[in-house]
Amino acid sequence: MSKIIRRKHDETPPSAESQTTASPVARLDYPIADKLKKILPESSMLENMACPTGLDESHINWGILVVDDEEDVHRITRLVLKGFVYQGKQLEILSAYSAEQAKEMLTEHPDVALIFLDVVMETHDAGLQLVRHIRETLRNRFVCIILRTGQAGFAPEEEVVVKYEINDYAEKTELSRQKLISLTATGLRGYADMIAIELCRQYLEEKVTERTGDLLRHNEKLRHLNQELTRLNQERNEFLGIAAHDLKNPLQAIQGSAELIETAYDSFSRDQIIDFAKMIGESSQRMFELISNLLEVNRIELGDYKVVLTQVDVFPILNKLVNDYALRAQLKNIQIDFEIPITPCIAYTDSQMLYQILDNLLSNAVKYTFHGKNIVVRLLANSDAIRCEIQDEGLGLNVEEQKKLFNKFTKLSTRPTGGEHSTGLGLFIVKKLIDAVRGKVWCASEQGQGSTFCVEFPVEPSSSH
Repeated sequence: MSKIIRRKHDETPPSAESQTTASPVARLDYPIADKLKKILPESSMLENMACPTGLDESHINWGILVVDDEEDVHRITRLVLKGFVYQGKQLEILSAYSAEQAKEMLTEHPDVALIFLDVVMETHDAGLQLVRHIRETLRNRFVCIILRTGQAGFAPEEEVVVKYEINDYAEKTELSRQKLISLTATGLRGYADMIAIELCRQYLEEKVTERTGDLLRHNEKLRHLNQELTRLNQERNEFLGIAAHDLKNPLQAIQGSAELIETAYDSFSRDQIIDFAKMIGESSQRMFELISNLLEVNRIELGDYKVVLTQVDVFPILNKLVNDYALRAQLKNIQIDFEIPITPCIAYTDSQMLYQILDNLLSNAVKYTFHGKNIVVRLLANSDAIRCEIQDEGLGLNVEEQKKLFNKFTKLSTRPTGGEHSTGLGLFIVKKLIDAVRGKVWCASEQGQGSTFCVEFPVEPSSSH
């Protein structure tokens, strides 16, 4: 006879809710939750766990599967366990009459807590093979399996208990009412404890994974910080090396000129003394520019500046700078042509930073333009930006040098054409300042054809780059 009967202890038809498939963990009850609290009294595990738990109304019963080919065994089991309540939950008894039918039941109901299993059914070891299927194929280590047999010769207790993963063994002839109830209670307790242990394991595994992730993130952050620290340390050493080197030469010139004047003043003519004074002045100016640039770089990198964005007329600022640098350009016989704009050039920017940006670019143009050549300055206005172009007639730059043009301490193959000093910081400062006022800067250059530096400033906040 092939049939599967699914009944509660009181023989009432099962509700649709009670047929919901759930994992074994979904059988956790209130007393087990209390046990977890005793195991981990200081832990917030139960608070953080999504109540999987069979504490909801759809999982209010313990699932017990009776697997036996004798109807009387099913009837007696239901009769004895009728009304039995364990830890506040009733029993829901499922019946299967063969090992194959039991496999179907377990696939449909993986949350069965306890199995009463016969050994000899369709074959002499059908029950034992079902145990192996449960533990190895279904990988269900939670369900409590109590082997009960009427033919002990086919399944000796000592051999079966050692070889198969069962939780208890009983001969049917020994199963009194009290014995069956005791086996049921201890089986359900063992199942509940296994679920509690599994919940603890899952919780600890999640915590280990979470902490491992945190540790990896912290380690990665620490690695980046160490890299940044190494980079800053290298920059500091480079900074000090360049500063020491660039300050050494002008200091030596000042010291040498001063010593000559001091020790042999009477042997020099007035014009020679004036030359020494000029040398001291030029060396002092080089030192002043270097120190000013170093302090400016430090201020920028520390963020120690305040950007005040307002509407600024670019023309008068640029016009003043052009006039100032025209005098310096005359010393190298350089002509500065300023193409005066027709329309107003009002930018939304910081006036002091605007001045410093244009000052640096004009200074470079004079430094790197050949004697007797020209510099062209253009000021252009369009709907969303004010552009200034400064075109020199120097050596120009190759593609590789243009890529590192705005880096700190950049030393290029092109040198100032009049012996002027270069710190390698001017364009770095320009880039930092132009970023601060939300503008743009770039260079168009060909080697041997000179360079054109372009800067753009937004005309209003909404058009900031």
